[in-house]
Amino acid sequence: MPRKSDKHPMETLSEALERETQQRKAAEARLEALDALYRRIYDNASDGIMLFDDQGVIFNANPTFLNMLGFGLTEIKGKAAIHLIHPEDLEKIPSQLNRLLAGETVTIERRLRCKDGHYICCEQSSRRVGDNLVMAVYRDVTQRKIAEQEVQEALATAESSEIQMEDAISRVNTMAMNAEVASLEMDQIFNATSDGICVISKDCQITKFNQTLQDMMARMGREITKGPCAEIFNHSLCGTDRCLMTRVLSEEEDRVEEEIEVETADGRKLTLIATAKPLLDLTADTVGVVASYKDITDRKQIEEELRRLATTDPLTGAFNRREFMKRAQDEIDRSKRYHTPLTLLMIDIDHFKSVNDTYGHDAGDDVLKQMVAASQTQLRGSDVFCRLGGEEFAAILTHTNPEQGVQAAERLRRALKALKVATNAGTIRFSISIGVASLVQGDLSLEQIMKKADTALYKAKAQGRDCVVMAG
Repeated sequence: MPRKSDKHPMETLSEALERETQQRKAAEARLEALDALYRRIYDNASDGIMLFDDQGVIFNANPTFLNMLGFGLTEIKGKAAIHLIHPEDLEKIPSQLNRLLAGETVTIERRLRCKDGHYICCEQSSRRVGDNLVMAVYRDVTQRKIAEQEVQEALATAESSEIQMEDAISRVNTMAMNAEVASLEMDQIFNATSDGICVISKDCQITKFNQTLQDMMARMGREITKGPCAEIFNHSLCGTDRCLMTRVLSEEEDRVEEEIEVETADGRKLTLIATAKPLLDLTADTVGVVASYKDITDRKQIEEELRRLATTDPLTGAFNRREFMKRAQDEIDRSKRYHTPLTLLMIDIDHFKSVNDTYGHDAGDDVLKQMVAASQTQLRGSDVFCRLGGEEFAAILTHTNPEQGVQAAERLRRALKALKVATNAGTIRFSISIGVASLVQGDLSLEQIMKKADTALYKAKAQGRDCVVMAG
């Protein structure tokens, strides 16, 4: 018969528990050792490692990752990982979180923002390592990308240099052929331009000129030849410190432009724009001057006519209201600055409506024109006379005190009363009323002095017209 065990059942159970405990402790020890190994690998890995949850919020990062970006763990923990990614990279490749949570491994390139604001280029490999945990491994490939870029640039430069060499050889081969064509073209351009052009040497001798300048000089009754430029042009700048040649050759100015006036053989005045630039040789030394001349006489006449139309009354030729206000303000400012007297006249033709009603508007226009002509004869050249509108006029008398202003107004009133205007409808005589105001207070404005003179004018009308009233 088999021999029964001498151990008690409880003793046997205890031994089994002891063996199980020792096995569990051995397993825990192995786990702790493995965990420590993984921790050392995590902490000492040459690649940066970042852990984030299923919301993309940073949970942890190893020292290598933190050193790469210059952050401390507390500065990024609990923040969204995408805030570290360059915005342009997110536009090209948006967040891959959904793919990662679905179990895919995603490897892409990302630029990560460092603490100091600059970005480094990293190769990112990410995968899910737990139910709610994703691990991203980053390798700094900035230097590699720079090297790749340098290689690409070097290749492009080499290719470009080869192309440039071939192009240079081609240009050299065709340069001689093009030289003659270019010379012909330049001669055609030189003579076809609308500006008169000439080349002047450093000793002020005209050495070349185009057909346009030759025609321009012919219209002035002059002939252009090779020789001293001052004798040929002989305009107001020649021989002065404003001479275009002198200013360019002194190298004080690279380009000189002046408006000059010349007189033709028959006495007409022409206005030209003269421009001078240095003529350089192949070594960039100044060897002369290229001068061009443009006739702007017609343009100046148009500008002058436009200026006249903008500043004068089209019927009488007197200054219009806008120009008067501008000039009057200038005179008042000058009077205040230099403490000189100034007087303003406000003038109104008496019963002018009856002139139009009786003789017609054409006759009325004749009266206005004759009145302005006679007034300008009576006033000085420094005075400013204008038609404000209708039969109302005004005059600024410079350097004129109140007493002198009243005397001038009386002379004007008497002269116009004696005037006889011959019209198709008959001879017309008329009178005027004048209000006078002087600038005796430094703080009076143009509007204030005009109002004082206007008030005096109304008093003159109230007193029966045909009189002068000085403002109080």
